[in-house]
Amino acid sequence: MKSVETKTITLTNQLSMNSLISFVKQAKSFDSHVSLYRNGYSINGKKLSSVITFNLTVKENDSILIITDGVDASHASEHLIEWLKKEMDLLAEQTLSPM
Repeated sequence: MKSVETKTITLTNQLSMNSLISFVKQAKSFDSHVSLYRNGYSINGKKLSSVITFNLTVKENDSILIITDGVDASHASEHLIEWLKKEMDLLAEQTLSPM
């Protein structure tokens, strides 16, 4: 059965290029369409160039909405939110660690 799921996450940092590439790979692993939405703009979460451009507009502590639409929408949204939370934790650890 096809469904639509929406989840919100607050990004505490901009994602690195490696993280963006990994996010797109994660999004592409699902059959559902994945969109990222913020401030009236929506982009295809499976298109790297769109995700890179979108990331450039995100500032620290901005909230984004992840919208998944398809047969595995619930699993996709849960997975992508959890993955982003882990990335935010890793970025926070790297910021705090001495060089």
